[in-house]
Amino acid sequence: MTFERFCWLALLVLFLAGCGQPLQLNTSRTPQPATRPAPQPSLQATRPSPGDAVSPTALPPQAASPTQVETTALTPTISASTPGVTQATQLPSVVVIPQTAVPLTNEQRWRAQEQERNVFDPPRIYIANENIPLMWYDPTTGQSLEIGTIRGEFPAQAEFVLRSNQHPALEVPYRINVDFGLTAISEAVRDRMKAAGYTESVEAYIERSDAVVAK
Repeated sequence: MTFERFCWLALLVLFLAGCGQPLQLNTSRTPQPATRPAPQPSLQATRPSPGDAVSPTALPPQAASPTQVETTALTPTISASTPGVTQATQLPSVVVIPQTAVPLTNEQRWRAQEQERNVFDPPRIYIANENIPLMWYDPTTGQSLEIGTIRGEFPAQAEFVLRSNQHPALEVPYRINVDFGLTAISEAVRDRMKAAGYTESVEAYIERSDAVVAK
């Protein structure tokens, strides 16, 4: 075997020996991992369980709502010292005092019972063909009292319509305990006349009927 052939065999053995070794990797350069985006925090609210205690320091400060901020910004405060602003003048309150009704006199109360009163001038004479009650209106109580009955001639100074029953009537002057033979009228009626302010005479009346005729 020649020397040249021996060298070729040695190179072949070395080549075959190198093919049987595991593949060597270059560890001098560290591979960089792939870059991933950072995870975003979840916006879903998590309700704590009833048993969990919530620390006040863990809660974020509550921000004012846009509506509250806008309202505060659009509502100016006007003070008395603001230039160009005149304070509103308070109008005086109006107090309405109703007028008290003026009390009527006894004569006015009696006149209020005489509707459509027509005065006779001079007085007229009438004849009662039968006993006719002579009445007197008590202005203090609003009651009509019978003085007595009259028959024959009597004077009438006015005619009217009686408010209580809408009957026609004649206004008859009467001197207490003197006229028409009525000289001893009831003491109770006399006291009522006196209490109303009548001690000498009153304006009495009779209701008209077919028994009463003009003379």
